[in-house]
Amino acid sequence: MPRRPLLPMGLLLCLVPVGLAAQAPSPRAGPRPAVGAEVGYSRSNVGGPDATKLRSRQGALTGVFLQVPVAGPLSVRPEILFALKGGGAQIALESGGTAELDIDLAYLEMPVLLRGTVARGRFRPMIFGGPAPALKIGCDLRRIAPDSLVRKPCDQVDFTAFRGFDVGLVMGGGLEVRWPQSALALEARYNTGLRSVLKGSDVRNRTFGIMLALTF
Repeated sequence: MPRRPLLPMGLLLCLVPVGLAAQAPSPRAGPRPAVGAEVGYSRSNVGGPDATKLRSRQGALTGVFLQVPVAGPLSVRPEILFALKGGGAQIALESGGTAELDIDLAYLEMPVLLRGTVARGRFRPMIFGGPAPALKIGCDLRRIAPDSLVRKPCDQVDFTAFRGFDVGLVMGGGLEVRWPQSALALEARYNTGLRSVLKGSDVRNRTFGIMLALTF
């Protein structure tokens, strides 16, 4: 009796694992980094041992961020924000005496936040916190005297000096609503300054903000 060729049987044995692999479910992809934009309202003042009679000012927070998953419900979110800060106060000066000042400050702020959120569900509470270094990009000063009001850029003031770099600590939380490819969050945050904005006086930024953040 003639022997049947073995090639078809060998070819079939080679194709079976390939077919099974094609039918097997692919591994589930984990969370991926995402980008987003945020905008909000802020209310700030300057406080500290050398500041009294505080007056707050309204401002804005706008920026972009990158959200990188770390483990489970935790992620790291570096941000780049344009932040308006400052306020009014009676400030004790290094040279002696006090001055009634109204300070308008603008910063390029770069928070690096550790963010924790509930891992499941469409509505997810979250909390976050981290350092927020900031580069001063604008500064105007109004000095209120009994008989005059003088407004100048901060670098033209001769009785005090402003620092060009600030560091704050951000703490906050909120609620996030998720869709398959995006998320919208309402956040409240508080940023307290860790160093004085003035040289020779202890006067620090303090800001409370309400923000909307869209992740996509």
